[in-house]
Amino acid sequence: MGKHPGSTAGLIVLLVVGALVGALLGEIIRLLFPGGILEQLFARGVSPGLSPTTMDLRVLSLTFGFTVRLNLASLLGIGLALYFYRRL
Repeated sequence: MGKHPGSTAGLIVLLVVGALVGALLGEIIRLLFPGGILEQLFARGVSPGLSPTTMDLRVLSLTFGFTVRLNLASLLGIGLALYFYRRL
């Protein structure tokens, strides 16, 4: 893993891209096969995260929070991205 300069940043970018591609494929499967077993298998998942928290500074209001939607398709995309990263 440490053989490329900047490998941590490259790995993170590649994993995020893999998750996005997997999520996109999951949505395409959901649209093509509504209510079917493929939709249940690839498109449904869990959404862990932190609920939004607001910090009011009187002049500026900041809201922090995030949610990650994980399904089988996005996990497969992450796994494929990790495979390609190790092959580089």
